Amino acid sequence: LPISKMAQLGAAVWGTAEAVLEQARGLAAQAEANAGKAEAGAKELQRLAKEQLETARSKSDQHGEAAALVALVNGHLGADQYEEAEKAAASALTMFRQLGLGACRQGYKGVAAAAPALTAAQAQQREVALRPARTKLLLFREIGVPQGEVAALLKVADEQLNTGKPEQALLLAKEAQKAAQRAGSKDLEVLVMQFVADAFLKASLPGEAARAAAKAGALATGDDKAQAAANLKLARAHCANKAGKAALYSAVSAAALFKAAGDAAGEAAAQVVVAEAQSLQGNCKEALEAATKAAAAFKDDADKPGEVSALLVSAAAQEGLGDRAAALKSARAALVLARRAQNSALETQARDLCAKFREGGELKVVEPATRPLLGVTKPMANCVPGVSGPAALPKAPFVGTQRICGSAETKRLSGMVAVVTGASRGIGKGISQSLAEAGAIVYVTGRSSPGKETDVLLMGTVDETAAGFGKLGGTGIAVHVDHAHDVQNAALAKLIGDTHGRLDLCVNSAFYIPKPDMIFFSTPVWNQPMRFLNEQTAVGGLNHAAQTLMFLPYLRRGKGVVINVSSWGSQMNIPVFPLSYYTNKAAFDRTAAALSERLRNYGVHVLTLWPGSVKSERSIMGAKRTAARLIDLETTRFTGQAIVELGSLRPEVLRVYSSKHRTLSSADVCGWETDGYFHEGDLHTFTTGGRSG
Repeated sequence: LPISKMAQLGAAVWGTAEAVLEQARGLAAQAEANAGKAEAGAKELQRLAKEQLETARSKSDQHGEAAALVALVNGHLGADQYEEAEKAAASALTMFRQLGLGACRQGYKGVAAAAPALTAAQAQQREVALRPARTKLLLFREIGVPQGEVAALLKVADEQLNTGKPEQALLLAKEAQKAAQRAGSKDLEVLVMQFVADAFLKASLPGEAARAAAKAGALATGDDKAQAAANLKLARAHCANKAGKAALYSAVSAAALFKAAGDAAGEAAAQVVVAEAQSLQGNCKEALEAATKAAAAFKDDADKPGEVSALLVSAAAQEGLGDRAAALKSARAALVLARRAQNSALETQARDLCAKFREGGELKVVEPATRPLLGVTKPMANCVPGVSGPAALPKAPFVGTQRICGSAETKRLSGMVAVVTGASRGIGKGISQSLAEAGAIVYVTGRSSPGKETDVLLMGTVDETAAGFGKLGGTGIAVHVDHAHDVQNAALAKLIGDTHGRLDLCVNSAFYIPKPDMIFFSTPVWNQPMRFLNEQTAVGGLNHAAQTLMFLPYLRRGKGVVINVSSWGSQMNIPVFPLSYYTNKAAFDRTAAALSERLRNYGVHVLTLWPGSVKSERSIMGAKRTAARLIDLETTRFTGQAIVELGSLRPEVLRVYSSKHRTLSSADVCGWETDGYFHEGDLHTFTTGGRSG
């Protein structure tokens, strides 16, 4: 087509997209006129959008249906219903593509600042931060909903903040601020700056938090509720900075604005900060009054976390007044409410306060008020309910003793050198923890490294795994290895040979699941890509045999135990797994059996271990996604206990095992779980007939 014709077609497409968005904006304006801009306005917008959606579908009006879906997305976002907004946005994007609109222009009114030049390290850091949010970000961007872009970025930023990554959270907040500026929306900028203030507070930077909250307040001029929220965050920042007078001024201003806006919950939250500010200035009586008023308001609103925070401030004020007993009572009430609300952070604060107020108190032994019925003091042959029997006996004080054993009794693998492949997370991590706890020097391998997680949903790195071994009394060394590359496998073998000259225990547990997970699981056979088999045998199959042969000189100098972590899935057809999974596991098991037959006469004992259904990070995430119940699952440490048992066997016993019982399940070796549960053995290994070779 000529360039002029293509330009005309492009203008027509963009014009149609703008018309759809304009229709959606019209619905938003109508909802605001009917019910205002608050949550009521968002619910009204949802109602209008659903009505138009039904009307458009009945008339086969696809443009009207797309406009209604965009309006519905905005309605869900206004009501803080992010998941519903995401589903509606996906439907809207599908409709846009059916109409041939493509990625639409959003009609931004604002002017974003020029992007600063980034160094290579800064660009990489920005890319890592944006990676978890990129898909959702583009979803909202393509349908012209900048509010969704900001919400997606802030949601991922909050997740990063809660997992202890404030730098990445602030990078995402900066991107959200740019999106808000491009949209020309002051409301979105206020939302972003409020999040930034919270992020700085969690990062223990009250000065930066105060500046961000002040900027949010300046942007929120004319909106009482937004101004009140900004003042509240500013007051909290001043409290964290021990500036009681400034905190009191901001908190009182926030309480007045919340009251004018009719927001009782916000007013109660402001009263809690007023109480904190009064306590900082030594006005404990005024602080107690404000905290009591806030606790009553939270109780009326059935807001347990808010009531807990108010009770904690009340306890601090009562201690300042010298009433230690009342302070302990308030702290205990806060502890009970925090447990009911399942808020671990508040529960920790309440527990610490209870411990503080109990210090120096006298321990009182309560004597039984009444004698046992009928004078019964010991069990009788014929038990009469309520009269005799163990429940009716007097409660005698119990004193127990426990022998504290030495480390030599628990460090069963002390001094042994072990390698666990694929230990970033899951069963490999649990195995390595058990080996470290048993006293071994454990090398943990994987592709992950700090800032370069191989799975952004499950997270975890070998560096984090090795760093935790010190608490278990062991020694860990993290080695970054991609087991699909023979050169890196050979380098690992050379590292252990040069450092120790021997290898006592090799656990081959590395396993690769082809991406994406949605295609790997529950995909019909005719839709499964051929690459699955190549990728799985590359890591989790034949590579383990090659790695074992590379370790062979050092295994012969050490104890020479090789444990291949496989699966009973090679014997049973589980519909959720692809065909490549079964073929890889079956090939892995047969290869391990062949190695066992040929190496056992040279002091190297190769065994195959089949764990049961394991409660790993992936299974927990899948259960949350599908609402499935996880019942009778093994922990990742359970298989580690079984490997500790096998690794501590005498060489002559290992030779018998490698000859007759090459395939074992974790429950065959170690029945008792870490929490005392007993797993039944011999459930899957019956398929081997006692010997798989």
